[in-house]
Amino acid sequence: MIRRVFILLCLPVAACAMVEETGSLYGFMLDTCSTCAYDNWLSHVSENVVRPDYNDYGPDNLDPQTNDFGGFTYIPNTTAGDTTLARWRQVFQFAIDNEWGSVDSMLALYDAQWNYELAHLVDDTTGREHFIIRERIDSVFVDVNGDADPANDVIGGFHRGWGVFVFNPAPRHPYTIIQIPHPQDDYMAPPIATEIYVRDGFNILMIAGAGREVMWDSTQGTYTNSLSFSDPSRNGRHPFQVLTEVAKDNWDTPPVSPFLVIQLHSYDLDEHPALGDMQVSAYRYDASPNMPLRDVGLHRDFVHALGRYPVQGVDGDESILTSINQYITLWCSPQYSFFGEDTVTIASINDYIGALENQQALYCHDPHDNLFDTENFIHIELDEYPDVLWVPHDFARWLPGSPPALLSNFRVVVEYYSTFINAVDSMLTWHDTPDTTAPQAVEISSVVETGPTSVRVNWEPRAYDQHFDTYEIFYDTVAISAASPSVTRTSAVPYEPMSDQNIVSQRVYTLTAPLDRYRFAVRARDMAGNISQLSQEWGIVDSLLHDVSIIMGDDMLHLYWSGDYYDDHYEIWEFPLDFGGYFLIGTTSDTTFAFAPTGAFGPGPYTLQVKRIFTR
Repeated sequence: MIRRVFILLCLPVAACAMVEETGSLYGFMLDTCSTCAYDNWLSHVSENVVRPDYNDYGPDNLDPQTNDFGGFTYIPNTTAGDTTLARWRQVFQFAIDNEWGSVDSMLALYDAQWNYELAHLVDDTTGREHFIIRERIDSVFVDVNGDADPANDVIGGFHRGWGVFVFNPAPRHPYTIIQIPHPQDDYMAPPIATEIYVRDGFNILMIAGAGREVMWDSTQGTYTNSLSFSDPSRNGRHPFQVLTEVAKDNWDTPPVSPFLVIQLHSYDLDEHPALGDMQVSAYRYDASPNMPLRDVGLHRDFVHALGRYPVQGVDGDESILTSINQYITLWCSPQYSFFGEDTVTIASINDYIGALENQQALYCHDPHDNLFDTENFIHIELDEYPDVLWVPHDFARWLPGSPPALLSNFRVVVEYYSTFINAVDSMLTWHDTPDTTAPQAVEISSVVETGPTSVRVNWEPRAYDQHFDTYEIFYDTVAISAASPSVTRTSAVPYEPMSDQNIVSQRVYTLTAPLDRYRFAVRARDMAGNISQLSQEWGIVDSLLHDVSIIMGDDMLHLYWSGDYYDDHYEIWEFPLDFGGYFLIGTTSDTTFAFAPTGAFGPGPYTLQVKRIFTR
């Protein structure tokens, strides 16, 4: 074991002893690392079961639960507890600022209370550096893994059980966190999260250090997950929550923000057949996911990064083919679709979209504008046995091996979800690209009087944009200019619908009669400040007639159209071939006109025109 100790002058009240290691991050987290102080961190997570069969802790061939293996230290709601959380906040602020000497000094200062250390790990395969804030193990705890065979025992557990916090000093995506609050019953999440951290270049990987049933409020009777103290998604008095808060406070800059927390879970086998292999949401209170989850304009988002068929064979079995609508369901209203050679609707299901009291989601969404802010928290549940896999269930192939679980046991799992892992990188790369593209330009199709002081402006097409903000309608009695009056979504309550890029119509109020003297123009802008080209000017008298049709019968031509209530009458004009202009053939106050072609201008095609006459 390579273990070098450096004495740093950081804080004068304590000596620092940052642990220097060269080895494998995968080995430390999930496998073997002979040069690390201890390895397979996941196998040391505290375990306990107080309500058998309530939570599914996965196949016993990998990690049967051992009661009282390890522990958890609750940080009480007292002055002393507040002080502990404040100290952790300072530790994580130093970490966010890459002040590792100060991190090490604080951990050394509170070593007796916390038993945490800072390790600087240089990966001997990739050469990458990682700074790891981790708890030391205590060999008094032994996980016998369900039998009397000492060969598969795990020696050493945690007293505090607060988790491990891994930092990447050179991340590809600098403002990102992948976190696992339930490392035991969401047993597939840690290896996938570690892959995301390493392969996608995340800044922080954080995994809780105790199962949900290790400590709970036993005064409330029967155990439920909402009573857990050792679950950081329910109990916010936890370093896991503190790091989430520090990162958000430092990195979140809405409305277009690079900050993102992905909280990864896995859901129990066969219990939710309607869900995809991934159930994805922006949290239960946000059914309008924005970038990087959903880009309704350019479709440069997570869904489209997955491709039409995310899985095309697994573990050498080429018969396994997973469609996009099997691989993912997305909590979204209205439903979203995958747009490719064909359009595939993605199911929106109100299930597994984050617990009501999810502390990390609540903090990230306070405040968070569901309509306009890019997503800063994504909740993902992975299917613990995807539906397209072998029937009957073949766990010996899906999750082979014996305890303690190693990275190789999750080889097929990682392969199946590799498209997901790669799509995370793609969506973040798109998201990190500065938005310099204006929303799609629109043109007014009609302006319709709706009352003595209001009109309805209609336009097309929809101004799709990945960071859409608002439509803006200009109006004036002279030529439209930048100084003309205008309305946006923030002008007044009646204009709030202009925040929706899907609308193609808006009523404009408080005009002064006569309304036919007004001109109107429309443009769109996004949250990045990009503005589309202003449409051409349009007024009531320019509005087009609709539903124009012509029918021949009884030696007559019958014209039909739809008008507006303020039209006085209509003129019908004909443009005969070679005549050189339009020729008036009649007027009417109805929306129909019949006439007999005279043939005076010879055979050949005629162009007909219906013109509205608007008078005051």
